[in-house]
Amino acid sequence: MKKKTILILAIVLLAALAISVVSASAASDLVGLTIKNRTDQVVWVSLLSPDNVYVYWLEVPAGETTSYTVPRAVYSHITVACGKTATGEVDIRTLTTLVFTDCEGKPANPGERSIEKVHLVDSPDRGDFHYQFD
Repeated sequence: MKKKTILILAIVLLAALAISVVSASAASDLVGLTIKNRTDQVVWVSLLSPDNVYVYWLEVPAGETTSYTVPRAVYSHITVACGKTATGEVDIRTLTTLVFTDCEGKPANPGERSIEKVHLVDSPDRGDFHYQFD
């Protein structure tokens, strides 16, 4: 009787472990994207995945922060902010935060490792930015 109970308990534990591994691998295909809008206007970001399967149209009201969960990819983007439109690529394979800075002036600094300050007038021209303009 004791062996049978231990065997059943072992089977239940293995089944639970298998389910958690499958759940973890499915979740790892997704990543967080946060957009902080520090402008006085609405910011729109359209994302298109490389395989044209995923299309996102993200809208962040003035002064607000919104978080999204999207599949990991390097997306083509169309961005509208501060009365300007920009296109290019954005690498969202890791946790990413885009901070749209005030429409006037330049951002104080480029931001932390996973945070990128986007200013359509003063576009990033270094290759280490995840958010690139054409």
